[in-house]
Amino acid sequence: MSAHAWRLPRPSQDRSTYLARARALARTHGPGPWPDTPPAGGLISDAVMDGIRTHHTVRANSDEAGPLAERIDALTRRRPDLTDLTALHDAAAEVSPLSVADAILNDLRRRNTPPPRVRQLGRWLASHGTRRGAVAIGLVLLGLTGDARDRDLLLRLGTMEELTLYAAVALGSRHADLFALAQRVTGWGRIHTVQRLAGTTDERIRAWLLRGGFRNDILDQYLAWTAATTGGLADALAAESIDEDLLDGAGGILLALCEDGPAADITDYPDGPGAIERYLHHAGLHPPVLMRIGVTGSLLGFVDSARADPLPWAPRQRVRVQARAATLTSRPEWRAVVQAGLEADDPAVFDQAVRPAEQLRMRFTEHLVRQVRRRPYDAGLWYSLVDDPQEIDLTVRLAGALLPLSDLVTGPGTEPGVGWNRPEHVLDLVVSRLDEHPGKGWPLISTALRNATVRNRAMAVRALAAWPTETIPAEAWPMIRDALPAEPDMNVRQRMHELLRRR
Repeated sequence: MSAHAWRLPRPSQDRSTYLARARALARTHGPGPWPDTPPAGGLISDAVMDGIRTHHTVRANSDEAGPLAERIDALTRRRPDLTDLTALHDAAAEVSPLSVADAILNDLRRRNTPPPRVRQLGRWLASHGTRRGAVAIGLVLLGLTGDARDRDLLLRLGTMEELTLYAAVALGSRHADLFALAQRVTGWGRIHTVQRLAGTTDERIRAWLLRGGFRNDILDQYLAWTAATTGGLADALAAESIDEDLLDGAGGILLALCEDGPAADITDYPDGPGAIERYLHHAGLHPPVLMRIGVTGSLLGFVDSARADPLPWAPRQRVRVQARAATLTSRPEWRAVVQAGLEADDPAVFDQAVRPAEQLRMRFTEHLVRQVRRRPYDAGLWYSLVDDPQEIDLTVRLAGALLPLSDLVTGPGTEPGVGWNRPEHVLDLVVSRLDEHPGKGWPLISTALRNATVRNRAMAVRALAAWPTETIPAEAWPMIRDALPAEPDMNVRQRMHELLRRR
């Protein structure tokens, strides 16, 4: 029987397959990006875990790969029935696709497993899989044996971020298809896909990388170096004039490269000094907007710092860049744009003005307080307050007035912390700074000491431990003694013991 005459049985109609879900998302939301789906049964999604593993902790598992490769090979030597295929699906679903993918492919090559039949098994798993592992293994098999006929299937499933990595690998070096997929995803999927576009000579893709293709929902730095090198950032900025999309994209790339992070940065980019200088030149020729002002201020701070020392500066180039950035950020029209943003009623405009105002060292406490009163649980606003030691008294008063302190006295729990923009998180932010301000904010500390989250209690004990004994309120000691027996966290309990020994 020829491989081309081989036909696999189809399961009964089942809307729970990944492909059916992808089709439904496409009907509702178009080709992508699609809305995020919360992780099932955990705080961290499979897409996030694969992203972390591929960039930080890759570990192969040949022990799981061998039996699965053997099962796949055996099924290609005969006509499998639906029971065989279901068993393959369930076996594939039980392994970690990231840790076994390479080993499975190597094993199948060694066995000379017929590629056309491997492709059909891959398509069957990808098309009819109801569990992520099985669908991912199907995509892995298509990466070994698939061809252009599988493009639509790969793009459709790859638009689901939890499968993008495997679809991108299956697409191989087909840059046009990878480009199509990259535009459909925004998180780890964007990172996985764009990194596979490195070195492309396609001018459409290169232009897209510079104008926003590097942006993602995880960390722009993961793609900034790829965009700068593959996109030809230095050459693009060498032009006499550039469009605003390129200017803003270049600013985002340079800003990401200049920040500390886990990926390649400005020290890995020899053209960095020249690109910074040319960016500032073009920024001075375009109308000031909040984002560009913030980028310019951030670049000035970077160039002034010791982190810029290792860069290959040409003679006096660093001095020119410093002078240029300082001149731009001192322009009255630039500062007027920031001031207007701070005075805006629109919270989104105000939020966009905060970083430029900080970079330009503008005082905006009055405007910040106004916004905090309107949005008392917005953690981003509180960060600007708590990091200003001159405003600690104001910060403590605001937190005491705006946070529901009595509701936050819930007794100890085991949750490490809570999500963003919750009163517990704001309490955490403020109390975490009180170790540097002895005697201030005891009502906040006492609340945190009796809050459900481990981090709030830990920050409360840390603050008291940093204070001189004479500044600790008398009522703190019995409160700590009463809290100690019920404290479920071993580290917090140990710190309580150490603090009580000072009494």
